[in-house]
Amino acid sequence: MKVDERPHLHPHWNTFSPNDGAGVEGAFTFETSIAHGHGYTYLLKDGNGEWKAWATFMMLVDLKGYEEVGPERGVYGGHTVAWSDVLAERRARIELDPQVLVVGGGQTCLMVAARFKQMNIPTLLIERNARIGDNWRKRYPTISLHTPKQHHQLLYAPFPLNWPLYTPRDKLADWMESYAINQDLLTWTSSSIRGRPIYNEDAGKWDVTIDHNGVTKEIHPAHIVLATGTLGTPIIPHLENRDKFRGEILHGIDFKGGQLYSGKKVIVVGAGSTAIDICQDLCVHKAASVTMIQRSSTCVISQAVAEVFIGRAFPPDVPCDINDFKVGSIPMGLRKKVLPGIQHMVDDMEKEMYAKLRKGGVALNSGPDGAGHSLLVYERLGGYWYDVGGADLVGSGEIKVKQGVEPVACTEDSLVFSDGSEVEADVVFMACGWTKIRDANKDLFGEEVIDGTKDVFGLDEEGESKGGYRPTGHPGLWFATGDFWMARHLSKPLGIQIKAIELELSHNRR
Repeated sequence: MKVDERPHLHPHWNTFSPNDGAGVEGAFTFETSIAHGHGYTYLLKDGNGEWKAWATFMMLVDLKGYEEVGPERGVYGGHTVAWSDVLAERRARIELDPQVLVVGGGQTCLMVAARFKQMNIPTLLIERNARIGDNWRKRYPTISLHTPKQHHQLLYAPFPLNWPLYTPRDKLADWMESYAINQDLLTWTSSSIRGRPIYNEDAGKWDVTIDHNGVTKEIHPAHIVLATGTLGTPIIPHLENRDKFRGEILHGIDFKGGQLYSGKKVIVVGAGSTAIDICQDLCVHKAASVTMIQRSSTCVISQAVAEVFIGRAFPPDVPCDINDFKVGSIPMGLRKKVLPGIQHMVDDMEKEMYAKLRKGGVALNSGPDGAGHSLLVYERLGGYWYDVGGADLVGSGEIKVKQGVEPVACTEDSLVFSDGSEVEADVVFMACGWTKIRDANKDLFGEEVIDGTKDVFGLDEEGESKGGYRPTGHPGLWFATGDFWMARHLSKPLGIQIKAIELELSHNRR
């Protein structure tokens, strides 16, 4: 074991502890008989003045002899072979016998596939849409990512220096499409699995039929990684007499811009990020009325204040892989104990915004155990919003808030709520319900297979993310979930697990 002397990792005074500035933190490297690894530790003095580890994190970096490859020289066959021929040969080889099938075409899928390529794990990615990035192009037009760009960059691909701080929908979609090209990923668009994949225990492979743009293909990967969306598929709750409603009832995913609803009376069911974005856009485009339905309470933080705290975790002048490593070194369970201690700072910084929200009728909370919004990202991926002007509209009454109720029925021109009240509406958007990724894949894989897997997403009793990037309980089946940071950081241990199985260094296929 050795101290890691690289910039930003060498030992220095602690920046995250219950005794601010009283400890030391730093990175170290280590080896096992089969792997290289690195770790990070936080040291504090106890009551006797002795240094003790407050938290220590260790992870494998590479299997010996199978290290992740870096950039190629870019000259092939002694300067006699064209890159197009090299790429075509590599793609043909993978298509013939992919070791891994990644299902989905979003940012998580792309980063998992890019990581696997650098680890020499032959990988095919399939996406049902016609283009990579279409999963973002089909979302509402005003959406932009809610975190600064240093948090949501793609693996191996920092944004240009003049890139916007918060990436808009279409720029992200186009960036993802170019990323798949620039990372030399083998992607089949307009492609989806047909029939039910069957796992052959003896061969350790799946039998999978794919409709590839109208052509049937048979492949036999050893592993399938499902990255079809942490939130699964949209749910519209049952409403009595829905057939009598003369207006439209849609899910939030179907919102295509407020200009379509000018002069309309609109209800938005939900009080998270999507709900407030829809409400704000409806107000801008002069909907006749906008009513947000909040069943319980919401954790709200302004984008400006969130930017301060995210900037401390992901400093823009520090390489992304180092930020990812250091953020991953702090257990979620420990965060839950420490973060309530700084919530008073957030409350003070946000007191004007909170006053507007409470005036408008929004019920607020401070996140799990008072730890703020960040843990909600990993526990629920919901229940919060980053405010960029929505609070002003709530405080002024332009967005009306109906709190503590849920819709139960319809009349011809209104929604009926659990307290018996009614609100007139021409259009209703349900921005409140999604299945989980396991449930979303039951029809494809069958209940027996999916019910045999472990719960996915949220935090387990050790504060670790459930189910994703770790054995699921079914051989050769994996889930990849979560935000940009999780995909960048955890795609590596996922690749190491798969590599170890194929090298017979691990027999834990489940």
